[in-house]
Amino acid sequence: MKLTTLVIAAALAAGCSVHGDERSFMVGTKVVPATPSTAANAIGCVYDATTPENVFGAFDPAFGYVHAVVVENRMVDNASLGPGRIGTNDFQVEGATITTDVLIGPAQSIATQTVPANGLVKIATSSPIAVVLAQPGAIAAGSTVRFNIQVFGHLLDGSSVKTNRYEYAANAIAGFSPAAPTCTSPQVPRACETDALGVPRQDTTVFCK
Repeated sequence: MKLTTLVIAAALAAGCSVHGDERSFMVGTKVVPATPSTAANAIGCVYDATTPENVFGAFDPAFGYVHAVVVENRMVDNASLGPGRIGTNDFQVEGATITTDVLIGPAQSIATQTVPANGLVKIATSSPIAVVLAQPGAIAAGSTVRFNIQVFGHLLDGSSVKTNRYEYAANAIAGFSPAAPTCTSPQVPRACETDALGVPRQDTTVFCK
């Protein structure tokens, strides 16, 4: 019997919720935008697990929508369960499945998408996993939608694992662009998540640099 099965059984015995393909020990906790890196000499942006979630999302649907889902690995260290054993409860991310509900707006059918994703979420830590929430042109402008996001992958022993389905609502607004700060010359506004031309088309961090 794999350790994953034992953990699920223990969770059930403890009264934890384990429904179908959703695991209570691998949890999506929020969706976050990219922010400027604070590392020495850094020039770009990063996803940070400590970044607050926006109250409500907004994006120009013609250009798609990209953010990061913060995944928390609540599994315990199993390295000490036997002589010579190594820990296998780190979570190797492979991708995410996203279904989209239309809450307000034009009638439309938005296909379920499975997108690639990267990351290794070690035990007792949280990591941001970048995910394409919406493909360019897939959602009609004027819609309010809810993304149901489920990150999947495997533990280091090969066991397949999926997170809970994390829900995040956003407005699809034609021509959307986030507000920019007033910068003092020679600084100019810079944005983290942009299109190919460097123009921000979604709710992202805009800063002076």
